[in-house]
Amino acid sequence: MDRSYDPCEDFYHYACGNWKNEHPIPDTAIDNNWFAERTFHMLRHIKGYLQQNSSESDPVPVVQARTMYKSCMDTDELDRQGLEPMFQFLQDVGMNPLPKLPSNTPGSDVEEPFNWLPIAVKTKRRIFQDLFVGFAVYPQDTNRSVYRMKLGTPDVRSPLPGSVRDVETEIDKRRRKAKMSEDEDDDPYSAAFLEYLAHSISYIYKWNNTGPFDKEFDISVKLAAISIYQLDDKLTRPYRMVMNAYDSKDKADEMEMSVEELQNWTDLSINDTSQSLKMNWTEYITLMYEDIENVTLDLNGKDKIIVTDPDYIRALAKVLSDTSKQTIDLHVFWTVIEQDANSGVVIEKIIYLSFFYLLTNECSQFLSTFCSSSVNYMMGMAVSYSLADIKFLNETKARVEEMLDDILWGFSSLVRSVTWMDEETKKATLEKAAAMKNYVGFPDWLLDKEKLEMYYEGIEMNETTYLLNMMNILQLYTTTMLLNLRRINDEDGSELILITYPTDVNAFHTFQLNAITVPAGILQFPFYGLGLQALNYGAIGTVLGHELTHGFDNSGRQYDKNGNLRQWWTNSTVEEYVNRTACFIEQYSNYKLQDIDTWVNGKLTLGENIADNGGMRESLRAYRRYVQRKGSEAMLPGVDCEQNVIIFTLFMNIWCETWTKESLRWALDDEHSPNHIRVVGVLSNSPEFSKVWKCRKGSRMNPERDKCQIW
Repeated sequence: MDRSYDPCEDFYHYACGNWKNEHPIPDTAIDNNWFAERTFHMLRHIKGYLQQNSSESDPVPVVQARTMYKSCMDTDELDRQGLEPMFQFLQDVGMNPLPKLPSNTPGSDVEEPFNWLPIAVKTKRRIFQDLFVGFAVYPQDTNRSVYRMKLGTPDVRSPLPGSVRDVETEIDKRRRKAKMSEDEDDDPYSAAFLEYLAHSISYIYKWNNTGPFDKEFDISVKLAAISIYQLDDKLTRPYRMVMNAYDSKDKADEMEMSVEELQNWTDLSINDTSQSLKMNWTEYITLMYEDIENVTLDLNGKDKIIVTDPDYIRALAKVLSDTSKQTIDLHVFWTVIEQDANSGVVIEKIIYLSFFYLLTNECSQFLSTFCSSSVNYMMGMAVSYSLADIKFLNETKARVEEMLDDILWGFSSLVRSVTWMDEETKKATLEKAAAMKNYVGFPDWLLDKEKLEMYYEGIEMNETTYLLNMMNILQLYTTTMLLNLRRINDEDGSELILITYPTDVNAFHTFQLNAITVPAGILQFPFYGLGLQALNYGAIGTVLGHELTHGFDNSGRQYDKNGNLRQWWTNSTVEEYVNRTACFIEQYSNYKLQDIDTWVNGKLTLGENIADNGGMRESLRAYRRYVQRKGSEAMLPGVDCEQNVIIFTLFMNIWCETWTKESLRWALDDEHSPNHIRVVGVLSNSPEFSKVWKCRKGSRMNPERDKCQIW
């Protein structure tokens, strides 16, 4: 705290002003906050667990996780193998490990037959990586009991753990945003990306090759980089069209069609009718399900395809039909090898690290943290076995579930008190809230050694095959996803498979499950276990309220109590709700990030802002209910103030952060407002806050404007 600040003018600096002095930004990051610090704390625990010697009593997956950790840490073996594992993977999926580079000599680039579809399928089956098109088997939005095949925009995130995953993701996001900008001069990332491409391609082609490399080779490398970049640029345009459509009334709805209908529909997008240019969807889907047991496709009957982003799929067909086969070959090659490179296969040498991130002299420490994170990313349930404790289930889980009951009561009381909802909608909303499930800590079955071993059945690990170890896990994950096509989705969410791992320092709401997930990882200081319940309700309580409210934010409100997407509110209530969201959009759009002279995007952050505001109000009511049930708590030693003061201060404390100009720029692309804006926005909407802190009307924390409120 920095009590030199007036809490009614700047409560963030009053409660967090000295935080940055005690919590400087690590050299490996561009910002810092409690979530990042406690995640690193969890990684230290994971590292210690993975470094332990295994015994006969340990579950097989725990032993395998430690084997994977050793394969990641064995830099001598990784250096000896070099890029060979990557080249072998390229061959396995049907690619030439070193595709022909373009030439500057006229007439030398002869088109050779190249069918990318089988390669795309094998890559998806092997490492869950999308090429050009996104493919998945997920529950249907309007009927979550049924799994459907879906096609849409590709998931650009790497399925493999990256050495600088957060930075990697943000750089890619910034590059794509810059490319989508009308102002080409505002694009510092494109030049860097082109240089990265050229360096990487040159490195790969020269690796373990003693042949001569002249200026012609350098020119070919640059031409290859340019062709990959240009195709990536063309693919970004339809991606931009899809993203922009989400904010307009022109968004194309999802389309359900047979494979034949899909084929005819995409063929209309191309100018040439030759078979070689068409995307053969029957071949794509059939290959995807080749040798998948217990699934016999009926592409002419019941197995319809849901196209989630029709505009993108049509544009993709057109772009690829107008692109040379050599360029497509190079782009596929790059997409695949980039994932392998970023996964740390040759962690001290691969060009990705030298380009985006300079290793310090503490390489061994960095490597052990990276490997711990990678194993947790790939085998999170096995790693979470270290947290499985019956005492946790009997004590901590029970107390958190009790707190969730209070939060639910707080939300329900707010619903009953609002005047903008009709009675029919209130009743349905209360029913959804009552039906909301919660998964706290870890699933009970994690205590069962046999069930954990069943979870990872079929996995093989070797101390000398790091990349192959990861691929084995991803292949099992993909196969499980494909098998879901014939499953009835009666899963109650208790396995936490697709949500997160217990080691995660976060909390989540899942619309289709109508469920809150609170991993064991976040149930630690400073979020939980703080002694007084006033402290706990101010910290984790507001987080729980935030997640519950997501079920009724601008997106969550569209899913009913069973997790199905449909309109279950009356038209008049929907209209009132939308009108009230305008207040939040305007409020947060008026917050300026002074360090970068830019405004927050109130529309992008709307859902999170609604959840933040609702969570705070629910937590205050929940704590009052706790006191009514249990009686007043003792005062905090040395602090002579009412408990609401403590709740507000703890709410503020968990969002303390240290930022840089670059982290603020990246935050503009996130659906969350920067932390300091989140809390100022919430508390300036809180009449309870102004009353407790005696803030005069017109002060920054008690502005003259109407206070935004939905819940």
